[in-house]
Amino acid sequence: MSEAPSTAEALDLLFTSATPGWFTPFATATDGLTAGQAATVPAPHFNSVWAVVNHVRYWQEVALLQLQHLPVDSAALGSEDGSGWPPIDDPTDEAAWQEARRRVLAANATLAQYVKTLTDAELDQSVAEGEVWNTRRHLIYSMIAHNSYHTCEITTIRHLHGWWFDAL
Repeated sequence: MSEAPSTAEALDLLFTSATPGWFTPFATATDGLTAGQAATVPAPHFNSVWAVVNHVRYWQEVALLQLQHLPVDSAALGSEDGSGWPPIDDPTDEAAWQEARRRVLAANATLAQYVKTLTDAELDQSVAEGEVWNTRRHLIYSMIAHNSYHTCEITTIRHLHGWWFDAL
C-alpha cells in the first residue's frame, strides 16, 4: 500500500481538522476574523493574517504544479514579482477576505487529493533537477512544514492583537 493516502490525510487534517488536538489547524487559526482584522499588520516586520493566507495559497498552488511537472507562472498565481507574497485585496472588502480563505482551503484540498493518488514510486520521483525539494515526497513534507509554520505565525499575529483566546 502506498504511503500517499496517509500523507494526504496529514496534509488535510493539519490544515482543516475540526477535532481539537495538540495543533491548531490553519482553518481554525484564520476563522472568525473580519477583513479589517485580517488585513491589520501588528507591528513592523510582521505580516497580516490576510497576507499569510495569500502566501500559503500561492505556495500550495505552486507545489501542485511542481508535483504535476507543470510550469509555474507566478504572475498568474497572484505574485507579480515572483516573491510568493500576493498582495491583499481591499481591507474593507469582507467578500474578498472570505474568498481568500476559501481559495487557500480549496488549494490545500486539491493538493491533498492529488497527493492521495500517488504511488510510492511516484512519491520518490524527482520534482526537478537541481531543486532543493528533489523528490515529490520531500516537497509534500516541506509543504506540511510550511503550512504548520505559517499557522503558528497567524496564531502569533492573533495573540499580538488580543484576538486569539476569543477564538477558542
